Amino acid sequence: MIQDIALGLLTSGVAVSGTARLIVDIAMYFGLFVIVAMALNFQYGNAGIPNMGCAVQVIVGGFTVSALTTRLIFTMAESAGVVLRPWAEDLDWVYNNPFNVDLTNTFIEDKPMFGLSMLLFSLAVALILGAIIGWIIALPAIRLRATYLMIVLITMADASQIFGRNVPWISGGTLGIFIPDILRWYSGDRTILMAIITLLIGLVSFFIFRTMLNSPYGRLMRSIRENEITVGSVGKNVVGIRRNILMFASGITALSGTLLAFYFSYVVEANYQRAFWTYWPWLMLILGGPGNNAGTFLGCALVVAMRRVIIVNKWFLQEVFFFPIAYFEAILLGVLLIVVIMFRPNGLIPEKLLYIPGVNYRRLVNEEVVVDWRSAPKARGVSSGISGIFRTLGGKKEEAGE
Repeated sequence: MIQDIALGLLTSGVAVSGTARLIVDIAMYFGLFVIVAMALNFQYGNAGIPNMGCAVQVIVGGFTVSALTTRLIFTMAESAGVVLRPWAEDLDWVYNNPFNVDLTNTFIEDKPMFGLSMLLFSLAVALILGAIIGWIIALPAIRLRATYLMIVLITMADASQIFGRNVPWISGGTLGIFIPDILRWYSGDRTILMAIITLLIGLVSFFIFRTMLNSPYGRLMRSIRENEITVGSVGKNVVGIRRNILMFASGITALSGTLLAFYFSYVVEANYQRAFWTYWPWLMLILGGPGNNAGTFLGCALVVAMRRVIIVNKWFLQEVFFFPIAYFEAILLGVLLIVVIMFRPNGLIPEKLLYIPGVNYRRLVNEEVVVDWRSAPKARGVSSGISGIFRTLGGKKEEAGE
């Protein structure tokens, strides 16, 4: 009975197949990873903060949906008269979850505004919780050097998975839990609509990051990346700026975890592994080129398309390679990283020179400055003084020669 309900929850609605299914899948994952990769570029490419804990922020977004939004939907459904099975205790929360989600989906079928409001609520809460997690991470780690900061962030990514695995009320432990389908009111393929929403959020994130990087704050970030000692010497709070950058980028990154949870209508901690949500975004950033969003877009598109094609065609590729195809993605990650670092260390699209709005760079480059040093009294005095020094030195040399 439970298996039938679970299968119905995952396959509800009219679904596309074949090449169309692959295109929707690539679009969805591109939207998810481009948010993470742009946030990583914002931190590392422009501020020099090596965030190796992207999975922490992503899993916070997923846990927001499983632990908070799902409970809120259950509460509102019960207040509207829907009779759900008990879900307050940990065991009830896990084992009664498929039945309760099935009843809740029926409740959402004719309430599009309710479903959209739950989506917006989840994104807003994930943004806030992601920023809080970024602040918590920054407290012990932001003063550390790059190497130690990376180690701390990697450890926190593993710790977040351990919490999700052993605390059932967060995401159902190792079994995971289903999520109410907030797009149940949509008559078509809900994954297409979810992919469109994700791409739109990725586009909005792009313009936000672009505006910030072209602002004076973006130039301050680059100056910290180049030489934080010089920035601190002119009175800037380098630690506070790095903390704010980490908080803002963490909040944006958490949106990906929320969107992934609604895409699958299912949350389990195994979906938020460090290799998937940290190492692959780093490869996308390095491949495209740190320091510019165009390179991030290109690297993300290439890697996502390549990985999804490999996953879909694993049965055919198995006949070509002599080793288990399950290891091919990990091998590909390492090989691509080595090749890019060796032959294109600046990425496919290297970072461009800093652009400051309002400055006419063409005029600055083409402008010719002609200075007549002889006609300037101060310049004449300086030049005569310098020539007198050289005459004095020449006289001393002649005396020494005699």
